[in-house]
Amino acid sequence: MEIFDDENKNRDYILEKLKNYDKSETYNCLIEKEIPVPYRQIYIPDRNSMEIWCFKQDICIYRKLFDKNIDKNNVVISSGDKSLLKIDFENIKKKEDVGMPFVIIETKMAKTNTHELLASSEKIRMIKSIFPYCKCILLVFGDLQPPRIYRICSQFDEIIFLSKLDDHYIIPVISKIINEIGKAYYNVTLVASF
Repeated sequence: MEIFDDENKNRDYILEKLKNYDKSETYNCLIEKEIPVPYRQIYIPDRNSMEIWCFKQDICIYRKLFDKNIDKNNVVISSGDKSLLKIDFENIKKKEDVGMPFVIIETKMAKTNTHELLASSEKIRMIKSIFPYCKCILLVFGDLQPPRIYRICSQFDEIIFLSKLDDHYIIPVISKIINEIGKAYYNVTLVASF
C-alpha cells in the first residue's frame, strides 16, 4: 500500500496497526495520538502554584500523570485541611489525559520544511529534560531521505523512513517501537528501585 499524501492519514494508519500489535499492556501503558506531555514547569511562590506546560505528541505510549476527567484548572495537592500546592496546566484546551511518556513517535512527511524539523527536535529536547528515559522516534513517510533530517533532528533516539504502508515495511517499525517501550520501562524501573 502506498503512502498517503496526508501526514494525519499515515499517522492514524500506523497508530491503528500499533494498537492491533500492542504489547504495551505488559508495561501497563496506553497508546494514543495528540497526548499532552509536560515539557516545562515553574513554581510561582506568590500563588503557591506550579505551572506545567505541555506539548501534544503525534503518537504517545504513556501512563497517565493526570486523568482526563479531572479539572485541569483546579488540581490541588493538599494535606488534611491545608492546600500545599495548586497545579495549573498550560496549553491544554480540552479534557484529555496528561501523559508520562515512555515512547514518543513524531511523524513527518519526507518533504517537511527545516523549521518544522527544528521545532520537533527542540520539543524533544525539552521533554527529555523532564523525562530522560523517554525514547523518541521520528517516523518519516516517503522515499526521500534528505540528509538534513539527520543533522537537524539530533535529539531523536531513532529516525525511521517508511516508504510504504505494507506489513512488510510496518512490522519491523512496530517491533522497534515495542523494543523501545521495553528499554524506557526498564530505565524507569531501574531508577525507581534506588
